[in-house]
Amino acid sequence: MAATQFLERPGGRLAYEVRGQGPLVVCLPGLGDLRCAYAKVAELLVVAGFTVVTMDLRGLGESSTHWPSYTEMDTASDLLELLQKLALGPAIVVGNDYSAGAAVVAAANRSDLITGLVLSGPWMHQTPANVVCTAGRWLIRRRGIGRLLWNHAWPWLFGPQKPEGFEARRRATAANLAQPGRFDAVRAMLRPGHQVAELAMPYVTCPALVAMGDADPAFTDLSPEHEAPLIAKRLGGPTEVTMIRGAGYYPHSERPEYFAALFQSWWTTNHQLKLLGNN
Repeated sequence: MAATQFLERPGGRLAYEVRGQGPLVVCLPGLGDLRCAYAKVAELLVVAGFTVVTMDLRGLGESSTHWPSYTEMDTASDLLELLQKLALGPAIVVGNDYSAGAAVVAAANRSDLITGLVLSGPWMHQTPANVVCTAGRWLIRRRGIGRLLWNHAWPWLFGPQKPEGFEARRRATAANLAQPGRFDAVRAMLRPGHQVAELAMPYVTCPALVAMGDADPAFTDLSPEHEAPLIAKRLGGPTEVTMIRGAGYYPHSERPEYFAALFQSWWTTNHQLKLLGNN
């Protein structure tokens, strides 16, 4: 296990770790999640010859709490600052859920730093929510009861077959969110508004891979099979779409072996990435 390092930012510091040697891959967890969500995928990619960086989002994991704001723009800025500090060359960025939108914003602004995007279970634009989802999001944002509801609902976001070590990860995530200030970050990220990512999508010119689980329960009014092509159509660069059978909202965590193989196949066969010399 790599040692935790920290990136100092205005308002706090971000925890990250670096493993491996080769083309750079930076993995960002989703809303309320920890960088350990990528543990198995990172292990597989390191063996395959990549440098893999995993970073905790603001307020979560080992990153500090009580940041002044928690927006997709903030996370995009944090990502770009990390890439500049690492100085390991341009990166392929893997983002999930909330951080997928941040990765899109970052790529639209700094194409010199990001050569590819892998969007795992992305939530990229505002979609009409039914009454149940709207009420659920409102309740989870409430102080006191919100964290308990989140912990109860979180397993539901996975597909029917939970990944190896799921219970240990569930306990670790719940323990992290119980620390002072951490669920405040989740509450802030749950506020409506993906407009920045949606506006940025046409300006992303790098290759992208959209990977979604076909058992993703988060899309109640629009199925994952319909959502993924809509995202691909909006992105400005060449984009591939893959539906991962049996996976829910976290395909990188639920099917890590398949996800890593999918990543490597996409990276190897995409001639635009090869031409960038990042292999």
